[in-house]
Amino acid sequence: MKVSIKCLKGGCSLVDITGKMSILELKNLIEKDINIPASQQTLILFGKSLQDEKLVEDYPKIKDGTKLYVAVKKAESLNTVLNVFLRKYYNEEQSKIIVEEFMRNFHSKINSLSLDDLERIAKSEIQS
Repeated sequence: MKVSIKCLKGGCSLVDITGKMSILELKNLIEKDINIPASQQTLILFGKSLQDEKLVEDYPKIKDGTKLYVAVKKAESLNTVLNVFLRKYYNEEQSKIIVEEFMRNFHSKINSLSLDDLERIAKSEIQS
């Protein structure tokens, strides 16, 4: 069946899906079509969020021609990602101190780079 995907930030797509496909698999198809990472997508059907681990067939209202909406979640900041990771090994206060120190060092090193350095880094990342 084909469903229409409408992004709330603009852009749309028509995706061919099956009932046995998971919502996460659907998000991966959408990522290829409209270039929004699956991890930042929230699929919405009649005002309700679809859960990644469920199958398309778990939502009987999804039929051929159904329109799904994609809300884009803001990407997590580096601080947030580091803090979540560190909380696995340290308490909240220790994690906060480590993140603050890391960010201070990170910013000072980034600020010391020349535009040529940044361009070289960007080119090497684009080529890989």
